[in-house]
Amino acid sequence: MEKRLESKYGVAFEKLVDQQAKKKRDVIYSKWAALHYAYKAYEEEGELNFTFDEYTHMPISKLMKLFTDKKVRIIREVARGVESISDLARRVRRDVSNVYRDLKVLEEHKIVRLEKAGKRIIPRLAVEKLTIEFI
Repeated sequence: MEKRLESKYGVAFEKLVDQQAKKKRDVIYSKWAALHYAYKAYEEEGELNFTFDEYTHMPISKLMKLFTDKKVRIIREVARGVESISDLARRVRRDVSNVYRDLKVLEEHKIVRLEKAGKRIIPRLAVEKLTIEFI
């Protein structure tokens, strides 16, 4: 996440601190600072406690396509822990290419992340909690 912020704003956090010294209430600065210091604590102490709130608005029809029964089953299996996409496909009794396609959709919406481990790709949950509000 921090690398994406550095890329997006073209500056490392340490340089941003100097630039934002007078604007400590800036929302981007505040979120970035929380992320940065949580990661530093993780590096030093091996424990990471960081909450990142992100809001997305989408029509109910798109939401229903995102959370189909098949995708929800994939999310549940990933939460239990899988060794690879092939392992996941076996568990949900679906073709590997279809499972991969669904994982890419879930990755686009930041629900899962796909980590490379040698030749394998391991799906992991990217969220701990997901709240859907109907307003």
